[in-house]
Amino acid sequence: MKKKQGFAGQRIIEINDEAAKMHQRKHSTGKLGFFSKVGFFPEAKYQFLEDRVGSADYALVYCVKGYGTAIINHKILHVSPGDFFVIPANTPFSYAADQIKPWTIFWFFFDGEAIREMADLFIHNAGSYKGYLPYTDERIKLFNRIYKCLEQGHGEQNLLMLNMCLLNLISSLVLLGGDRVKISDKQQLLVNSSIQFMKDSVHKSISLPQIAAYVNLSVPHYTALFKKTSGMSPISYFISLKIQKASEYLKYSDFLVKEISFKVGIFDVQYFSRLFTKTTGLSPLKFRAQFKTLQSN
Repeated sequence: MKKKQGFAGQRIIEINDEAAKMHQRKHSTGKLGFFSKVGFFPEAKYQFLEDRVGSADYALVYCVKGYGTAIINHKILHVSPGDFFVIPANTPFSYAADQIKPWTIFWFFFDGEAIREMADLFIHNAGSYKGYLPYTDERIKLFNRIYKCLEQGHGEQNLLMLNMCLLNLISSLVLLGGDRVKISDKQQLLVNSSIQFMKDSVHKSISLPQIAAYVNLSVPHYTALFKKTSGMSPISYFISLKIQKASEYLKYSDFLVKEISFKVGIFDVQYFSRLFTKTTGLSPLKFRAQFKTLQSN
């Protein structure tokens, strides 16, 4: 199931294009950087956005809670609390909330000469579209200040304040976030490697010691590192991968529930059904029926 809009508590504000262009002609800060659209999606279950051509503007998505996945220029990013990612203009992308623990995100579409250079510099130095900065009240206050300005209209004073907020926001994320990427790079690579191993083994029944051995770590060390990085245990994550794969089979194939259970390496069909129901809130058959109903509407 995928959902593009309509989350309880969401906020979306678009800047009037004509007002923004007029402001850029009159003020140098507008040329440095300006917002075109901003939004806030809390616990955005089934949220999905895809653009195979790419937006004319740059975009930044910051995750404050939950999990998701982004694919930018064919590179897969696993997103956890505190992670953000930058999408350059005219770059194909898609991103989606995790079905089990969906993310809460702030997102911003923006443009401007200085901001483009800053974002490109971050991507170059980090060697990734993704960075990390821990949750802070000050950063969230800055996000809320941006919304407050936007809600007051698109007058020159508000747009001027927004330009200042944008420069502050992007510089704090991309400059500080790049340092954290370098510091945690080795640990993140180990976790990413183990996640890829789990994905490649989603059709099998593998144990925690096997996963830890794959990245040459002891079980306690690996478990602690994985929890620190992802916020959940390795086995919980592996199970979530199996449920996600099972969801795809239910949506896009005619396999029986028993066949799907075996295809995701769970050979007790009743246990699989209980696990799927506990995770998604729907039994496998009800999940498939609901998806088909949504597709037909």
